[in-house]
Amino acid sequence: MKKISYSILTALFAFQLLAISACNKEDKPSTETTAENTESSLEQEAKMLKNQKGESIKVVYFAEGDEVAVKITINGKEHKLNARGSNNKGEPIFTDDTYAWEIMESGTSGRLTDKAGNIETYKPEGEQ
Repeated sequence: MKKISYSILTALFAFQLLAISACNKEDKPSTETTAENTESSLEQEAKMLKNQKGESIKVVYFAEGDEVAVKITINGKEHKLNARGSNNKGEPIFTDDTYAWEIMESGTSGRLTDKAGNIETYKPEGEQ
């Protein structure tokens, strides 16, 4: 795996990792409940972000094996982007064949770049 800002990735999954490590093998809930808890602990809550034009996207960070990935929903179409290193500021970059997503320093915002090189910054609605 290329260099990724582990501090940002750690922050994204700190809560999930603590929840998983806090589970005690002797206190295991039923198999059905365990499967549901494992599934939800690997995916963060969806975040709705907007750009300056008022366009919205949905961003969901999740674990895929040992790595972090992101699902971005744009215009009703979901794109799964995989970790591909980091930018010159050390911020993680996720890509697929269509888009690149860079997490910004705050961890709540990001930059989306399309194939044509168009860049849009997306932030939580209150930060516009």
